[in-house]
Amino acid sequence: MTKQLKSFIHNGGIKLKLIGFLTLSILMTIFIQNLFTIPVMKNYAQKKAFEVSITTIERIADFSLFTLLERTPENRINLNDVIQNIQSSHIEGLVGMSIFEKEKNNTSVKYNLLAGFGYHQKKLDKKLSSFLNNIQSNKVTYSSYPVAFQTTSLETYRFVKPIIYHLNNKKILLGVALLYYDKEAITGFINKMLNIIYFVTFLIIVVAVFIVYFIGLSFTKPILTITQAAKDVTNGKLDIDLKITTNDEIEDLAESFNAMTKSLREHKNIQKFVSNSTVNMIQENSSCPLILGGEYRELTFLFSDIRHFTTISESRDPNELIEILNFYLNLQSEIINTYGGDIDKFVGDEVIAFFSGTESAQKAIECAVAIQTAITSENKQREQHGMTVCEVGIGINKGDVVVGNIGSHERMDFTSIGSVVNIASRLCSHAKAGEILIEKTTYENSDSQLKALKQEPLQAKGIKKPISVYSFCVTQENSK
Repeated sequence: MTKQLKSFIHNGGIKLKLIGFLTLSILMTIFIQNLFTIPVMKNYAQKKAFEVSITTIERIADFSLFTLLERTPENRINLNDVIQNIQSSHIEGLVGMSIFEKEKNNTSVKYNLLAGFGYHQKKLDKKLSSFLNNIQSNKVTYSSYPVAFQTTSLETYRFVKPIIYHLNNKKILLGVALLYYDKEAITGFINKMLNIIYFVTFLIIVVAVFIVYFIGLSFTKPILTITQAAKDVTNGKLDIDLKITTNDEIEDLAESFNAMTKSLREHKNIQKFVSNSTVNMIQENSSCPLILGGEYRELTFLFSDIRHFTTISESRDPNELIEILNFYLNLQSEIINTYGGDIDKFVGDEVIAFFSGTESAQKAIECAVAIQTAITSENKQREQHGMTVCEVGIGINKGDVVVGNIGSHERMDFTSIGSVVNIASRLCSHAKAGEILIEKTTYENSDSQLKALKQEPLQAKGIKKPISVYSFCVTQENSK
């Protein structure tokens, strides 16, 4: 049940939390208000009820005093008139009234009913009789008293007013007046007020829920938009520009999000100009500053250069020239990535890539063959459409090179240097169109199944010793 509740609250989002907070706040306000005001209201209502009851019973007792003293028909009529007036006034909570006269015989005292209305006792109970026989004061007293009235049982306050006549400093009890006041009438007004308060509270909550819901939409809608945008960024979609105008912190959040996506787009574009090895190096050292320096690694380098591109560029406009160059560079890049190579850089129309691992030479050779094969196939298609065609020469060499950050503290490049790199570059320069030149040791120590031809050693510029090489040409394979 707890998990379901948490799920419900989570799915409800901010709107549900706002509604819950507002409802709880209203209910707590009403509860605290009732906690302090209801006792005050009850005390006030009880005080007023007692004032009315005491005033009424004292009035009746005064009229009854004359009636009991003079015992004339006129006084009895006047007493009945007063009782009828009180009855017809419909005092709320007044259940009934009884007036008893005291009759004393030589041996006993009894109380006879003189008048009354509503619920009235026809005979006094023994406890009250005993109380009256020992009474010394004419003050009004009250106590709880259950009565059966009109087929219902009521809890009442019974007010008792002794009717006493003073003669020569002597108190003579003539009778007693009883008044019955319904307890429910005291709290009835309060209950009505509470019902009104609860009804108004319900209306306020309903109205508030609708208001908060629509206000919540104004909050949650832009937040959900930002949330969806964050999911899109997670999935690699960076062309996002949020248009949120709420004139508050949410708008600031949207602007910060736009700034973030812009920065990510810039970094993604910059990454296209940086090799994967450089990116990996930065990621591995993200927790510490970059410093100049390097280390030895065994890598296989592949240099690929478009033949006669300078001549081609002299007769082409810039846009066409860029289209030709991008086509061949992109074709080679895709194949290099397929074979697990890493493009170190593009130098004009030349691609410099390297392969790492125990099978780096084999991967480089197979990649070179795939490049030459793909270019041969694509050139046939381009010739049929009257498009310019180009061919490449490729050089491959394997060995230990220095890999590291080279340059200055403000501008550095993560690259590889050494004779292995220079020899691969020289082999590429000597390779003919469609040809692959592989340094002798690199080829012989690889597990490549390529049937390359051993060539005469090459004397390359800047290299003291002749370079022993093997060569392979795609057209050579096709002619077999």
